[in-house]
Amino acid sequence: MIVARHRLATIFSKVPRLALIAAVSGLMLAGCSYRPGLLENPVTRNFTWFSYVAGDDIRKRCTPGRPAQYRFVYNAHYLEQVRAYDLRRSATGEGATLWVQVFGGEAALNTFSPLDPAAPWAGRSAERRLSEEQYLALIRAVEVSGFGEAPPAGLRLPSYNFYWASIACADGKLHFNAWRHPSDRWERIAFDKLLFELDPSGKPVNPPRKIDNAQQFFKAEDRGYAFELMVTREGFTGGRLPPL
Repeated sequence: MIVARHRLATIFSKVPRLALIAAVSGLMLAGCSYRPGLLENPVTRNFTWFSYVAGDDIRKRCTPGRPAQYRFVYNAHYLEQVRAYDLRRSATGEGATLWVQVFGGEAALNTFSPLDPAAPWAGRSAERRLSEEQYLALIRAVEVSGFGEAPPAGLRLPSYNFYWASIACADGKLHFNAWRHPSDRWERIAFDKLLFELDPSGKPVNPPRKIDNAQQFFKAEDRGYAFELMVTREGFTGGRLPPL
């Protein structure tokens, strides 16, 4: 289980105080563990993000006989864009469902409503049904990308960088891996283009670019968003970045 140490200043820097107050009761129930439905809300998302990426919910349900589930997270500089995908195999064994949540960037303040004060920071979610052919093509691309290889334990994934993190339960077994830009492993990724083509959100992709780590650290720190994930032998852990 991940212990989310992402400070409360993060929430106040992105979501109006009114939205935070409205979500307090839900947060008390949710704690730091992700459950379906929490990613769409920007307040609960901040409290459960590490748990979502680590796939705590997938781990709990990973038993023989369950339909395969894959999770892919494209962190395209956290303050700019994040694309979170959940791919669920149909219980009938034919095709799958692809769900995506895209968030980050400037808030659409013209969507503000007292009835839903967090709406400008929610991002966009969408769902699409995949055919058997589309599902199998995507899974083959995932395997070609090195998903089944030993995860790069010790790899650090700062929030202001570009990376992919993935976790899955297939055939009752848990698998996870990560790819950071730039790297030789990143160049081997074959599933990204296909996943973006299947993406039903309609949101343009923020492409990877060279990052000045020191400069980006201080920019993120100013807004309370300098955090990182780390790949371990068991999965992903997360927390605040140490000072430079």
